[in-house]
This record gives sequence, structure tokens and C-alpha cells, in this order.
Amino acid sequence: NNLLNNILAKIQANHAGADDAVMLDDRGFLAETNATNLFLIRDGVLCTPFGHACLPGITRAYTLALASELGISVREGDYSLTELYTADEAFTTGTMGGLAHVIEVDGRRIGPADRQGPGPVTIQLQSAYAQHIPFVSLPFQS
Repeated sequence: NNLLNNILAKIQANHAGADDAVMLDDRGFLAETNATNLFLIRDGVLCTPFGHACLPGITRAYTLALASELGISVREGDYSLTELYTADEAFTTGTMGGLAHVIEVDGRRIGPADRQGPGPVTIQLQSAYAQHIPFVSLPFQS
């Protein structure tokens, strides 16, 4: 898998002052970010791009299974940037960062303007994930 596009997108995101870049598939639908998998929540349903459009990450798969265990409806599909902009919540998943909520995309705040921090579905998944996958802090040695 050639990751050159992801590297170039990350460089452009950094120049724009963003943490990551949202990547689209060859049809213009959401795929992933340059380094993580992408999820959005609409009306309590956990939505994520089809696995063929992204790297099918381990944390992504675990999050989908965890959501099912918690009774959260899950839907894989084709999603547009507009659907991300207007989502109730959004988060990314990755081995290094677990589940990280998304505050804004392209200068557009995700979810209610008055909400501070992650939304309720994201919090529920983050809490369950943390119970199953404890983070271990190891001392850095040079």
C-alpha cells in the first residue's frame, strides 16, 4: 500500500495548522484521515466509511465490535464531507491514540457550538475502550 498521498496530505494539513487531513476515496466520499480511521455519529448511529476505502485498522474493527456490544447502531457507508460537517459527533481511531474526538473540520465545528469536549456516544465508546484497552505509560529512555 503506497502511503505517499497520506504523507503529502499530512504535510499540507500541518501547513494549514490542522492536526490531520481528511482523505476522500476515488469517488469523493470520506475514506479516513491521513493516519487514522474516521467515525461520525448522526442521530445516535455510529457511521464509518466502508472498509474498502480505508486501511481496515485494528482499533477501527475493535470499535465497531465494542459499539455492537454496547447496543449502539453501526452503519458502514458512503459519507460526504457535508455529512461530516453536520454530524452530531465525530472521532478518529488509531493504535497510538485510541478514540480521539474531532472538534472541527475545515473550520466547521462538529456538533453543538456550546458543547465542550466529546459528545455522549464518543464518551461512552471512549470509556468502554479504556476499560478494555488500558494505556500503559512507559518511561522514555534515550
